[in-house]
Amino acid sequence: MSEAMRAIGDSLDPEQATRLLCEAAVPLLADAAAVYLDGGALHRVDPRGRLPARWTDDDGPVRPTVRADGLLVVPLRAYGKAIGCAVLARERERGPFRDADVQVAGQLGVPAALTVYHGRLHRQQLETVETLQRGMRPGRPPELPGLEIAFRYQPVAARVGGDWFDVIPLPGSRVAMVVGDVMGHGLDAAAIMGQLRTAVQTLASLDLPAEQVLHSLDEMAQRLAAQTITTCVYCVYDPVLRRCTIASAGHLPPILVAPDGKAEVLAPPSCAPIGLGRTPFETTEIAAQDGSMLVLYTDGLVEERGEDILVGVERLRRRLSEGEPIEDLCDSLIPDGHGDDVTLLAIRFKGIPSQNVAQWLLEPQVTTPGRVRGLVGRTLESWNLGHLVPAAQLLASELVTNAVRTTPRPITVRLLRTDALLCEVSDDDHRMPVLREPAGLDEDGRGLYLVSQLSARWGTSRVAGGKTVWFSLAI
Repeated sequence: MSEAMRAIGDSLDPEQATRLLCEAAVPLLADAAAVYLDGGALHRVDPRGRLPARWTDDDGPVRPTVRADGLLVVPLRAYGKAIGCAVLARERERGPFRDADVQVAGQLGVPAALTVYHGRLHRQQLETVETLQRGMRPGRPPELPGLEIAFRYQPVAARVGGDWFDVIPLPGSRVAMVVGDVMGHGLDAAAIMGQLRTAVQTLASLDLPAEQVLHSLDEMAQRLAAQTITTCVYCVYDPVLRRCTIASAGHLPPILVAPDGKAEVLAPPSCAPIGLGRTPFETTEIAAQDGSMLVLYTDGLVEERGEDILVGVERLRRRLSEGEPIEDLCDSLIPDGHGDDVTLLAIRFKGIPSQNVAQWLLEPQVTTPGRVRGLVGRTLESWNLGHLVPAAQLLASELVTNAVRTTPRPITVRLLRTDALLCEVSDDDHRMPVLREPAGLDEDGRGLYLVSQLSARWGTSRVAGGKTVWFSLAI
């Protein structure tokens, strides 16, 4: 019994503990045994099927007891809490259970109950951790017009680490791309990563300039995680202008692969990592030709023990020059047995064809909304989108009407055709419009409400020199 109790107590999980309990009881104490938890059998040793298939809490006593039908029932309790019971049975010719049998069975149940209790608690904790990890782990980026995206994310510990990446849609079909690396590994680094990643998504949604995003992230990092250093690179790609703005906070340099396959290590302004404070951040702007590819990564991809990290960057640049398809390239770049978190984000630029973009600069006059209706109608007819003309004319004229009321200076109207129709109205007034549901007798305030009800998506964003209000319609 001592050996059995020690083995049950040393078992690693509820299944193993209940199996050992049944094996200890059969055949020394009984000819059949089963352990029931939550109304079901967890483990059984029952050659002739004498024991019931299910067992309820109402069937079990508080103390080990021999029932009138000859079954020995051992309640399993841990810290005063009932978690199940063990049921033992004997063949008729063997004779009934004696007091000594009841005592032995009860003692075997003690370590089994404790192991089941702690095993369940451990599983609940693991499930909680896994849920948090899944929530923090970067997911598949959205499919966006003007881009082909490939990525690889392999944390060295658990299911998430200090690395992260994101591809974030911005107004005007622009896209923000970010890769970051929190110093350290495991859940501590992952927890900080989750906070910083959420902060970047929030800052990007405000459509702040790239250098302002890093500056605000630096301020947040000092409040969220003292003594933690994070490197980060933040890029904004405009598929209409075919330009990409890059800001880096102590991160490894991006690599740009030209359409002809020539790879170049970029050199954005050198700025300190996130978390040091009082650091100015600067940006650089590059041409993003159609067919070119921007590669962002963390040090786990290029770092080798005892080697200068720039040697690994150069090695990566040469590999990128070999012209493999983007997915095959990502597969071949991930090292085996890496000792650090690895993140790789590759973006091939496609751009939006100029014939799918229309833009006008208009004076804010009373006749401007009517003029916009005509421009929108003719443009959509030329794009074979005549079925969208009524809705697009109505919503565009409502936004232009609001702009005419708020600014005396020129208004910009832009249409973009991608997988959806996007309309943007920009002016130099910094006051953001407020959506409200108009009352029945209100004579104004219906424009933005109509936009919110009739468009697929809509939004507002501050831009340099004013604001942009936009909506999209599904094609």
